[in-house]
Amino acid sequence: MTLISPIAHRAAMVALLLTASLSFSIARAAPLEVREQVIIDYRPVVSRIEAADTATARARLQGVVTKLAIDEGDLVKAGDVVAIIADDTLGPQISALKSRIDGLNARINQAEQDLQRNEALFAEGFFPRAKLDEQRTSLDVLKRNLAAAISERRALVARQNEGRIIAPADARVTKVNVVEGSVVSPGEIIARFATLDGLVRMALPERHAAQIKEGETVSLRLPSRDNVVKSATIIKIYPELRDGAVIADATVEGGLNALVGERVDVLAPVGERRAILIPKNYVVTRYGIDFVRVKVGDRFVDAPVAIAAPLLDDDQQYEILSGLRAGDLIEEVE
Repeated sequence: MTLISPIAHRAAMVALLLTASLSFSIARAAPLEVREQVIIDYRPVVSRIEAADTATARARLQGVVTKLAIDEGDLVKAGDVVAIIADDTLGPQISALKSRIDGLNARINQAEQDLQRNEALFAEGFFPRAKLDEQRTSLDVLKRNLAAAISERRALVARQNEGRIIAPADARVTKVNVVEGSVVSPGEIIARFATLDGLVRMALPERHAAQIKEGETVSLRLPSRDNVVKSATIIKIYPELRDGAVIADATVEGGLNALVGERVDVLAPVGERRAILIPKNYVVTRYGIDFVRVKVGDRFVDAPVAIAAPLLDDDQQYEILSGLRAGDLIEEVE
C-alpha cells in the first residue's frame, strides 16, 4: 500500500481545480455584443376571403332546362357542360329546312342534266339560244336558293347549340339559380362560379393601406378551421377602396380550401422599428424578475431587464425593452 503525503495530495487537488477551471472557461461561449435590429411589427386584422375570379353562366336562348349537371359546391373544369336548354321551336324549323334542302338538291340535279342535254342539241343547231339561257338562269337561281337554305339551317343549328351551357373556367359552383324543368329567358343567370385555387382576394381595413406592399408575405389564420395558418404573398393591390377597405390579391402557399366570404385573420405589417433581441439562453428568471449577465468593468454582473413578452419569437429570442443598450457585452447564464 502506497501512502500519499499531504503536500502531494494538496498539489494534486490544486492541479485538478485549475484543469476544471480552464475547461469551464473554454466551454463558456464568448461574450455577445448587444446590437439593435430593425424589426417589423404585425397586427392581426380581421378580413374576408373573396374569389379572385368570378363568372356567371347565362342562358342565350329561351327554352326549358332539360339537364342540370351541377350543384352548389361542385368543382368544374373549363368547357364542362353544366346545363342544357332546349327550345322546342327550333327542331321543326331545322327539319323543314332539311326537307327543303333535299328538294333543291333534286331539282338542281335534274336541271343540270337537262342543261347538259340541251347544250348538246344547241351545238348541233336543234335547240334555241334563248331557251338555253333561260335554263342556265333557272339553274343559277336554284343554286342560290340552296346556299341560302343551307346557311339558314346552319344558323338554326348554331342557335340550338347555344342551349349547351359551358363552364367558363376551372372553378367552384357557388350558386345555382334554376332546376331541371325551369323555363328561362335569354340573359337569365343559370349558375355562378368562383375560383379559390391558391389565389385569393382579401379586404383589409383602410388604416393599413400604407403598410401593405406588393411582394410582402403575410400569414392567414382561419379561425373556423382549427386556426390553421397559411402563408400568402401579396401580388397585387388595387388602387380603389371598396367600402372602406383595401383590396389585395395574394397567392397562398399550398392552396386554400375555404369558403367564399369566410372570415380570416391576417397578420398585417404595421410598421418598422429598432429593437434589441437576444437569445433565450442569455436570460434567466429568478423570483419573477428577468436577469442578464452584463459586463461591467472587468467582471460580469446580473442586471435586471424588462422583456416585451414572456413568449419567444420564431428565432427563439426575447425582445429587451430596458436594462440593455447597444454595445453591451453579455454572456450566457449558467
